[in-house]
Amino acid sequence: AYAERIMGERKGYIVALEPATGEILCYVSAPTYDPAALTALSRGRERSALLLSPDMPLLNRPALQANPPGSVFKLVNAAVALQLRAITANTGFRCDQSLINCVHEHPNAHNLTQALKYSCNPYFYRVLQSVVEYIPDTLAQPVDTCAVRHQNLAAWTRHVKSFGLDTLLGVDLPREKSGFVPLPAYYDRRYGRCGWQYRTIYSLSIGQGEINLTGLQTANMLAIIANRGWYYPPHFVRSVGTSGAPLPWFRQKHHTLVDSVHFAEIIPGMVAALGHGGTAELASLADVNISVAGKTGTVQNDEGDDHANFAGFAPADKPKIVVAVYIENAGFGGLSAAPCAALIMEKYLRGNIAPKRKRWENWLR
Repeated sequence: AYAERIMGERKGYIVALEPATGEILCYVSAPTYDPAALTALSRGRERSALLLSPDMPLLNRPALQANPPGSVFKLVNAAVALQLRAITANTGFRCDQSLINCVHEHPNAHNLTQALKYSCNPYFYRVLQSVVEYIPDTLAQPVDTCAVRHQNLAAWTRHVKSFGLDTLLGVDLPREKSGFVPLPAYYDRRYGRCGWQYRTIYSLSIGQGEINLTGLQTANMLAIIANRGWYYPPHFVRSVGTSGAPLPWFRQKHHTLVDSVHFAEIIPGMVAALGHGGTAELASLADVNISVAGKTGTVQNDEGDDHANFAGFAPADKPKIVVAVYIENAGFGGLSAAPCAALIMEKYLRGNIAPKRKRWENWLR
């Protein structure tokens, strides 16, 4: 109810999970509507308006709307690159904007923690380039051939899909969308087997281009990071019958192909993103002694203002809640989606909102 209230008249979604169990704690698709309008005989005109509304209030956004995730996806690219030995946690790349634009000024990232703190686009351009064009442990010289690109992108895709992306998570709802992660064959069909290069697909490095995720997948992706590499399928029903447990499908633990040590290596950067100078500074709950780990995203939109995205969890060391927020046409993720997620986390963990953040509730609406 609280999440629905602070979303107000915005369009988008909020999904919160308990990472240890996969239980869905909060699930808001906005704008909302009065469910009685669907059944009351006298409200046929309202039903027609709901069906024809350009805001699509009847759309179950977290399960059925798949969008590019933006910079939140840099977390997955970092974890996979570490696993494939394309980078280490101490790898540095300069903010070379001749490769790709970076929307804000910041120091060069000398390691992965700094890159996540500043969300440096050129850094993550280089990260995925190291995965696609190079042979592991030979980073001094790229080995960019058609065969190497296919082999490396296939390995990247296989690891990314192990996060439950490009598949149905099996949530206990009637309908769900699978999202999309491109295979080498997808680019072969579009450009010919050797007609595409890294420059063709570099948008994947910042969570743009062909990749699409649902809100459920984004929240589950963060639950995987919180759990250091595994998840239970997201579900609403806590228990069935007298067992005190969910159905068997929701008790099956799924593991990624990324070792737990690499998830531990990306979390310091997620925490740093909420510190001074980080892109998610407005989501910090340090004043109430709660450490938050998260990542902002600003999703490019050719048809209007960009979409704001944020996903994170708290407390950072022993996560109890994962929150994913996507607000359409709201601009930078750090200015709207991040503080929205912070309010949800604080409400869940403390039961109330500190006075300094109370004014955010109406501002976000």
